[in-house]
Amino acid sequence: MNKIILLVFTVLITCFTLNAQESKYGIRIGANLSSLNSDNITGDLDQSRIGVVVGFLADYRLTNKLRIQPELQYSGQGNKDRDLRVNYLQLPILLKYNITDVFNVQLGPQAGIKIWEWEDNQAGTTDFGTFDFAGVIGVGANITDNFFVDLRYALGFANVFDEGAGVNIDGTSRNIQLSVGYRL
Repeated sequence: MNKIILLVFTVLITCFTLNAQESKYGIRIGANLSSLNSDNITGDLDQSRIGVVVGFLADYRLTNKLRIQPELQYSGQGNKDRDLRVNYLQLPILLKYNITDVFNVQLGPQAGIKIWEWEDNQAGTTDFGTFDFAGVIGVGANITDNFFVDLRYALGFANVFDEGAGVNIDGTSRNIQLSVGYRL
């Protein structure tokens, strides 16, 4: 996990030091429809949580069609059950391929660090781990030169539950994210 985090931060630092001709910065805000995937939790995991996502982005041109977009975002995730709610500070690093001037596809890794979880869990079995790691795929559309919309799907690869808490629970996160944004 430390190697993954080091790789993500190395890519981020490289992105910020690029001497790109067309660098843009902006903000995104939207909604998540998130859930957890686990065979170890009893109850209804099909009830997804609707959460908010808000963040900052940098958009760097690599070629005429290819861009890299590192972001720093807050994301409310988990399930509808309050004991299964968790919020992350995430760092997605997306490669964007512009199919046309309007439409693009996005792909990349996303590292997350837990910043909040529901504290009043009765069972004591849903302690979340500190880190999450996911793969992100998405599509985007430029409404104007500055305004855009994104639709993304993130599939977690790491166990989101704390393995050191003495409880043997495995589970991964997944979410669909719809957002609007503004680039300066």
